[in-house]
Amino acid sequence: MFKFKKSITLLLSALLVTLGAATVATSEAIAADDPPFSANASYIGKDTNGLHHVQISWDNLGDAAQYYNVYRYPTLYPWGGEPVQGCTNLTTISCEGVSVEKGQFRYIVKAKLADGREISNQSGNTLVDIHNYTGAPATPEIYTTSTTPRTYIIGFNITSGNNADIWELYENGVLVNLFQGFLLENGQEPQHASRTFYDKASGTYQYVIKLSNAYGTAFSQSITVVVP
Repeated sequence: MFKFKKSITLLLSALLVTLGAATVATSEAIAADDPPFSANASYIGKDTNGLHHVQISWDNLGDAAQYYNVYRYPTLYPWGGEPVQGCTNLTTISCEGVSVEKGQFRYIVKAKLADGREISNQSGNTLVDIHNYTGAPATPEIYTTSTTPRTYIIGFNITSGNNADIWELYENGVLVNLFQGFLLENGQEPQHASRTFYDKASGTYQYVIKLSNAYGTAFSQSITVVVP
């Protein structure tokens, strides 16, 4: 029992130390004497070699900054940041990052101040979607197939044209695939997704599919399923 109480005490002490360190770090991050500092990033397209280009720019802190570094963070793994090649130890206020990867990334600019401190940009639009498509999704071709009278599939196909990142399936005007609607896009290659309905109650159901990507949206025609 004594060992257990001692372990609890040590754990609480460690937690308090951690919270205290976090409080100090937060206070330092928003120190009143930090100069206002914002940055922006935008995707400017893919070149003929298949490389994706992102333009990053930020505020000029003048003599307050020694140099700037740009880091890229995957939005799903925010602890996995990496320096952007060609965008480190800069005295300019912009640079262009080149990527072979597609996905969603956040670009953070860090300024090394003249007094030795380092601060990150505190505002700005630095979230970028890097993709292979070049426009709004192609119109999806909706279809249905049935295996039993009460079990059927609703899906879509894109045989050519721009892919989507998200597909939404609406049943009688209500979204039914909220947590199943993410897609892997591949430019203008064929794309497909579907959902199976099991032991559906008798009734008449109307379905529409909506596709979305960074450029816009597209809707399928509606399709009706009658369940006896």
